Amino acid sequence: MEQTKGFYDFCIPFNKDDKIMRAILDELVELGYRTIAIDQSFDHSKKEAGKRGTEMFPEPHSIDHLRKEFADKLRILQRITILYVDVNVAHAMSVSINLRKFNLIAGQPKTDAALTHCCTSFSGDIITFDSIAGSRLLVNRKAYQIAVRRGMFFEIKYAPAIADSNNRKDMIKVAQNYCTKGKSKNVIFSSGAFHEFQLRGPYDVANLAFIFGLSEDQGKNAIDRFCRQLFLRAESRRIGKTIMFVKSKGPIVFSDSSDDNNKSDDEDDEMDALVNEEDQSEDSQDRKRLKIS
Repeated sequence: MEQTKGFYDFCIPFNKDDKIMRAILDELVELGYRTIAIDQSFDHSKKEAGKRGTEMFPEPHSIDHLRKEFADKLRILQRITILYVDVNVAHAMSVSINLRKFNLIAGQPKTDAALTHCCTSFSGDIITFDSIAGSRLLVNRKAYQIAVRRGMFFEIKYAPAIADSNNRKDMIKVAQNYCTKGKSKNVIFSSGAFHEFQLRGPYDVANLAFIFGLSEDQGKNAIDRFCRQLFLRAESRRIGKTIMFVKSKGPIVFSDSSDDNNKSDDEDDEMDALVNEEDQSEDSQDRKRLKIS
């Protein structure tokens, strides 16, 4: 399993220009982030009719050169965000091989039905929303609670709010919906930044909790502990059932259970004998007292 360290930013959109990507990664390192995820989007609603029964999800972008360059500074993960409108995406995800190559899978529903499916049945890790049309989709209390029990996390991106005031209103509206319907449980903060100037430090991002209706602890966990839990859940989804080998550094002592049982039985017999001797001594003393009297 890959090791991760805080702080986290699980949404850095992929850019073909390596200069822009390097500038963003350098800025993330300076701000104090240690684990990030490069995101690529796929619109399932625009799928081709001839690809219904075959692989339709793309392979991850090649970022090996960036991983080698920032090996000692950043842990770089890969994420895919699936935009969809109906539940037909479930079958395509179940037979896909390329999806297993991504570290994180996010769902971005476009309709109310897709939002309900994303909370109750989506086989991914993150529920995100479009900053432009996000205010039209509001999750209900029951779907939110089901998503939390399933271990799903709701993502809030702050970079679109920096770029546009209308996006800022939509973000606050969605965040307040999370607060009223589910007490802002399992909420994480990501940047979604296309440029290094849209990035902010971890503590500045944590302070956004007061605007979005989260507590101080929830704001800190949204960029650290919750992201770690999200990563572990995603790894368990990818790996599935596994066999673990435990290696001991010290000597190993093997004991037979039958010997332990025999020892315990002998100890019990010794205790019973001592109790009987004490009872007999007390009886003899009582008899002597009666004779004297």
